[in-house]
Amino acid sequence: SSPVCLPHPSPERCSSGPAPRLLPLLLFALLPQGMPRQRSGGGSSGSARGAARSRSPRAAGLQRGKPAADPTTMAADTRGTEAGAEEASLEAALERTRQALAGLAAHWREVQRSRDPCREDAGPGGVVARLADDPVGLSPAGHEWSREVGLAHVLPTGALQCRPASGSVGRDGLHASPAGGPAPATHPGLIVAPAPPCGFGVFTTTALPRGQVLGEYTGEVRRYDVWCLEIQGRKLAERSSDSSVPFIREELYAAWAGAGPDGAGVVVDAFAVGNTMRFINCSCSPSCTFKSFGTGSEKHYRLKVVTLRDIAPWEQLSVDYGWYFDDATREDVRSQAVKAYRRDLPMLGDLEKALPSSSGGSLEGVAEQSEAVQILVEALREARGPPLPLRPAPPSFLRRFVDAEALAQFLERGGGFNEVQSYMDIADAVWPLYEVVGAELVGIPCRCALDPSLNSKGRCSGVIGGRCR
Repeated sequence: SSPVCLPHPSPERCSSGPAPRLLPLLLFALLPQGMPRQRSGGGSSGSARGAARSRSPRAAGLQRGKPAADPTTMAADTRGTEAGAEEASLEAALERTRQALAGLAAHWREVQRSRDPCREDAGPGGVVARLADDPVGLSPAGHEWSREVGLAHVLPTGALQCRPASGSVGRDGLHASPAGGPAPATHPGLIVAPAPPCGFGVFTTTALPRGQVLGEYTGEVRRYDVWCLEIQGRKLAERSSDSSVPFIREELYAAWAGAGPDGAGVVVDAFAVGNTMRFINCSCSPSCTFKSFGTGSEKHYRLKVVTLRDIAPWEQLSVDYGWYFDDATREDVRSQAVKAYRRDLPMLGDLEKALPSSSGGSLEGVAEQSEAVQILVEALREARGPPLPLRPAPPSFLRRFVDAEALAQFLERGGGFNEVQSYMDIADAVWPLYEVVGAELVGIPCRCALDPSLNSKGRCSGVIGGRCR
């Protein structure tokens, strides 16, 4: 899965074996429940003992002319029965999952075909269909994972990214909160499937009403300060710097869960341990949300996922992870936006040369510039130049964050690009673009509009938790 779209529901972040099974009861049903008392010529104790022996399973078997049951053979039969049941359970789950994947693929292929008949496999439909046909795409390991967390469909092999946990587990001296009762069961209609460009996502095979509880977000219950130190250590080991940006994969799964016993904060971290809810992706038009419940004596709470509206079959579930609401993260995005702007400033100073009214609209060296500069030049040519040739590929996602007409008018009125001290000094004509570039550099860009199953409206902020444009 790409870390760009992986779940990360925390508004806080650092700055710098199989389930037990009962033995089959069939064995006990087959044991004799007592033989009729044999008649004897007298009431001697010997006769009584003989009658008692005749009631034993071994004697009963011999009297009927059958060999006595061998305990070793009986145990082997029991294991065989269990193995047969396991195999039948696996095959049933695999078939159920393949049928669901086929339905999911057919639905999104049809949606994509209605949008672009030449690219019906561009959305999730094509990759989901390939998974359904892949002999190793679904495995016994995925089945065991799903059984452990109560997921009705087999988890794809490629999504085996953490240890399964139907309930959260304590760590760092903390305990999972027992308040709130047993963990809400994972809704039986949910399935984890490929969701490009986000890796994997959670889809529903059935209609879901508003207010439906889908399950609990589980993971390791951790002290926030200890977790932060661990993340900083990982960054230092990976890149010789504990700088807060860019984010690393390990910090994208921690959900804030309250102040904790000493006020230092608690997170539920689903990176290494979790369940189905960890695969829900972010969207600027979310269909679900997190709700807290079960605050315990250690002053941290649990999280459940609840639908915000009625959801149709085959929709991908989504939440808004709200990173941009975190003050420190927002400052990181703005700082990186300024850094990218300063990098491009030499070329931005010559941007007016791309206008047809200036030097014939010629600006050399564009191909060697950053993607942001190339997009700005292309926007000017679209606004003021002759028609551009047909594209060999779809436009860059960043193109939607540039208003070509506003940019052209800004330059035609004598607007220019100068050195800046903060993000507030960046011209409005290019600020939305550089804000999204900053989010990319931090590691929290949003691309939900590229997946119709995740965002049917097509309006995206470009930043997880940002404002839609």
